[in-house]
Amino acid sequence: MERQSLSLIRQVLQSYSISPDLMPVAERVVHAGADFSLANLVCATPGWLSAARERLTRQRILCDVDMVRSGLSRNLLRQLGLEPVCLIHQECTADASRRMGITRAMASVDAALEMGIRLFAFGNAPTGLFRLMERGDPGGVDLIFAFPVGFVGAAESKELALGWGAPCVALRGPRGGSNLCAAAVNAVMRLCGGTKG
Repeated sequence: MERQSLSLIRQVLQSYSISPDLMPVAERVVHAGADFSLANLVCATPGWLSAARERLTRQRILCDVDMVRSGLSRNLLRQLGLEPVCLIHQECTADASRRMGITRAMASVDAALEMGIRLFAFGNAPTGLFRLMERGDPGGVDLIFAFPVGFVGAAESKELALGWGAPCVALRGPRGGSNLCAAAVNAVMRLCGGTKG
């Protein structure tokens, strides 16, 4: 059924003006959302695929919420040597959030930066993505998946991320969510050499 769905999606998307490097990501996002209008919202920074192929291996990737982490293909993660990490429910994250008066998403980004994490996947609220750009260094970030959802700050956070200086794959506008973020990460893992999952 998945194969049939993707075949149908590919046929329809042939008439869309989507760059070839982003087409596999757009296909998977459309599939995850069952919505062709998502295709033209998928975008990325110049050179993102080269950066991904070079860097999306043998390291940890911060998932802002468990729903993103649970949507990632275990087979693809294993093939690329990636370890998904979600810190939002850690006790130390909750403590830092209370102590500093910030959201747990922001506190988890702080913790990830301290841990030296360089890959980030955001599929929930935009506060974590804003925090990454506030506290991080674009030269120290290997790749961002910017898929936060919502009417307050989500679209703005993604536009900022696309111009921040780090390689970034994003879904423009207020739409997004954990399932779409996970679909994009899985698509990029396939582009980077993952063959199953």
